[in-house]
Amino acid sequence: MTQLELPLTPLQEIDLVEVPRLQSPAPQQRIEGRISLSTAVVHPLTAEEAAAGEAEWLGFLTAEASRSDYLLLSLTCAFRPPANGDPFADAAVGVLLESIDEPADRQPIAWSISPKRRSHPVERATTISLSAKLAIIESSLELAPGQGREDIFVMGMGERDSDPEWRIRPTGRHPLIGDETFTMIVKATSGAAVQAHVTVAATIKHRRFGLIPYRADLPAALRSIDLRSQIAR
Repeated sequence: MTQLELPLTPLQEIDLVEVPRLQSPAPQQRIEGRISLSTAVVHPLTAEEAAAGEAEWLGFLTAEASRSDYLLLSLTCAFRPPANGDPFADAAVGVLLESIDEPADRQPIAWSISPKRRSHPVERATTISLSAKLAIIESSLELAPGQGREDIFVMGMGERDSDPEWRIRPTGRHPLIGDETFTMIVKATSGAAVQAHVTVAATIKHRRFGLIPYRADLPAALRSIDLRSQIAR
């Protein structure tokens, strides 16, 4: 098992903009101070680190190492509903990986993602463990047998695809609040430019207007990430 210490990058507050709806022609509402996003951290990996303890994949990734690069991509999203204010009903963070000059069969993919499934919020993490689960050490707690039905707080999807995403929703025990770190191992064509396009969305449950969907108005530096130039040094 390999452990990596990632730099703690600053969080930047971003605005949420109401998604236009046909039945609501009024100007879209803009909300400040509810969500922050960190600068992405990118770290190169060896084939052995990318295999993350999965022996059946080590030979394949090692053979691919002459044609592929493996990059760890990590970012943190902070959810901050105001005290006694309208709560988050759900949220989503998506990443679209792209190598513009490469053909369709040589596009980058999320080889592994974390978290894949978790039933509780955690503190912001700076240490990850490159095990078979690509686990953030601080979020390794699992629901023990006999504790009742598991309500999913975070669900990750899109492993082995170019468009992974995470969906976050409150549970009966935990409101949607706090910092969430999302991590993936990117498998890309060796030497090719790789872009990661980030989207963040959330639904807020307003007391007066009900459920209203929003999208984050991300600045260019957070919306599109050049993985090669962002590699941590």
